[in-house]
Amino acid sequence: MRVALLTTTQHGHLNPYVPVVNALQAAGCDVALLLLSADGGVLDEQRGQALGKAEVHAVGQVEMAPWSDEPAKIGPMLQSSPVAGQTADVLRATAPDFVLVDSLPVTASAMVGAHASGVPYGMIWANLGGVCPAEHRRGRWLYDEQVGNYLTRHGVSWSMRTHSARSPILNLMPTIPALVGDDAVTDDGVQLVGLPGAAGARGDEVTFPGLDRIDPDRPLVYVSFGTIFYRRPDLLRTVITGAAATGAQVIASVGDLAEELALPDDVLTAPYLPQREVLERADVFITHGGYNSVAESIRAQTPMLVIPLAVDQPIQAYFVDSAGFGTALEPAGVTEQAVTDAVTDLLDPARDYRARLRAARPQCGDSAARTAELVIGTIETLQREGQR
Repeated sequence: MRVALLTTTQHGHLNPYVPVVNALQAAGCDVALLLLSADGGVLDEQRGQALGKAEVHAVGQVEMAPWSDEPAKIGPMLQSSPVAGQTADVLRATAPDFVLVDSLPVTASAMVGAHASGVPYGMIWANLGGVCPAEHRRGRWLYDEQVGNYLTRHGVSWSMRTHSARSPILNLMPTIPALVGDDAVTDDGVQLVGLPGAAGARGDEVTFPGLDRIDPDRPLVYVSFGTIFYRRPDLLRTVITGAAATGAQVIASVGDLAEELALPDDVLTAPYLPQREVLERADVFITHGGYNSVAESIRAQTPMLVIPLAVDQPIQAYFVDSAGFGTALEPAGVTEQAVTDAVTDLLDPARDYRARLRAARPQCGDSAARTAELVIGTIETLQREGQR
């Protein structure tokens, strides 16, 4: 059985899909990872090793900047992109039995290519956009309209209720009912498969000896705005200072901004931290709301303060707040006092944030293993139907 998985080189997409590739291989599949280079990103050696024997194929280039630019430019950009043709060519050359496509606006041209290739395809998400009611995507509507028009013109199904693509065969959302609740749009064939972030190598592991400096007698607040959106020194400084004002020990992932931030000595910083390990020790996580961070925080039972900065992050902020797994602040409303107040609230055991997270733990599962199981089952069904 041969499976292809198509995604981008962004950390937020490779992190959850490396385990999917490995779960498919463990189940006996030959796997091809088809990569769209986002802003020139490449697969580094450490992550390549984490993929085992999977073939890696470069498909083409996508750029992130247009998705924050004038929305009217999106449709013409997608229509002129060579990615659709490149994707179809790679799929025909690699000849998988099935291709799983990472569903997000920047991969829309690849979805068209998958559809045109004739290879059966499914959709999978690395955020909660695929089940989020459209009214919570108001800030992206003009972009979504362009994407939806482009996809439907080329035969790819589009959900108006969520403003996201749909496969006619398989749609997998790596989340749990405790997070998305009754608001989730799943009655059009989307299956919930558990949370990403289970134990296992992803190729981004680092060590941080400074963990030994954490004061065990103080609450621990972990701050990270991810690997793309962290470059906001004024916001980051305000957040860290506000968290420290509670008396908590603060540890922060700050990229290359440590000197510019000029923080107190007892604030521990590193360019990149072993997030899953830190979250197991943290009492509060202040995050931009990237979905991997949210999922890992739920697994660690760490309440969140979500400060959504762009793209899908407001969706995660909405669901975290609705589920009672944390709270959210709009970036424009972030002050030191607002952060201090929010962290104080999250640290209060009477507010039951941790209790709700503990109750959700049995649902977490292993989204990679469940995804592999459903993909293989789908291929077997397609093969049986083809033999009739």
